Amino acid sequence: MSRGLGFNGLHPAVAMLYFLVLLVSCMMFTDPVMSGLTLLALVALHLSLDGGRTMRRGLKLYAVLALFIFMTNPLFSSRGATILFYFRDRPVTQESVVYGALFALSLVNVLLAFAAYSLVITSDKFLLLAAPIAPQTAFAITVTLRFIPLLTRRLKQIMTVQRAFGYIYPGMRKKLLMREGMETMHTLVAWSLEESMQSAASMRSRGYGSGKRSSAVRYRMEARDWACLWLIVLLGSQIVIGRLYGVHDYEVFPRLQPLDGSLSAWVHLGCYAVFLAIPPVMNGKERLHWRIIRSRM
Repeated sequence: MSRGLGFNGLHPAVAMLYFLVLLVSCMMFTDPVMSGLTLLALVALHLSLDGGRTMRRGLKLYAVLALFIFMTNPLFSSRGATILFYFRDRPVTQESVVYGALFALSLVNVLLAFAAYSLVITSDKFLLLAAPIAPQTAFAITVTLRFIPLLTRRLKQIMTVQRAFGYIYPGMRKKLLMREGMETMHTLVAWSLEESMQSAASMRSRGYGSGKRSSAVRYRMEARDWACLWLIVLLGSQIVIGRLYGVHDYEVFPRLQPLDGSLSAWVHLGCYAVFLAIPPVMNGKERLHWRIIRSRM
C-alpha cells in the first residue's frame, strides 16, 4: 500500500519499537538535562503530528499532576542535607524539592509519550502487530480502548437530542436533571448492547476465529523502514547500554551532584538527541515535500 513520508507512514513494528525505547528512556533518566530534552522533543513531536491538539487537551491535567507532585513531595520527604526552611517544624530540603521536580517532569514525559503513541499506533496497527502473538487478547484490548471514546461520543449525541426536544434545559431542578440523567444512561447502555449483539452476530456469520486472521491493510518493510529500524536499534542500544553503565546517572540524595560533563556523557546525549529528532524531522520533511508540490501546481 502507498504510505506517507512522515513518521506515521513507517511500518507499525518500527514505530512501536521507537515508542518502546522512548518510554523506557523516559522512565530511566533522572538527569535534568536528559529529562528536559525529552520534554522539548515530545512537544515538537506532538506539534508535528496534529499541531499539538491532543497535547493541549491534556495540558491542564498534566500541569495539575506535576504541580501536585512538586508541592507535596518536599512535605512528605525530608531527605537531603541542604535545609531550605521549616514547615510546621518539618525541614524542607533542597534535594527533596529537586527530586519532586524531576519526578513530576518524568511523569509528564511518560504521559506525553503515551499520548503521542496513541496518535501513531492506532487500534488497527496494534491489532495487526499483536494478532499473530495473542489474537484474542489483542482483540479484547482493541475493543476496550475503543469503548470509552465511543460511549463518550454517543453520550454527547443523546444529550444533544434531549436538549433539542427540551428534555434538558438550563435551570431545571436537580430532581428532574437526575431523572433525565438516568434515562440518558439507560438509552446509552441499551444502544451499546444492541450494537454489540449485532456486531457479534456479524462476526460469527463471517467466521471470525475459525481460521488464521487476515488484514485488509498490508504493510511491507520498505528501504526507508529498514533504515529507520537500524537507526533506532543502534541509537536505542547505545542509550540503554550507556545508562546501564552509569552514564547520566544523576544522584539527588544525600546532596545534589554536579552534572556529568565527560566525553561519554556528551556522546550519549548526542545519540539521544538524534534518536528524539527522528519523528519531528521525518514529519517536517513530509510537510516540506508537500509544500514544494503545492507551490509547483
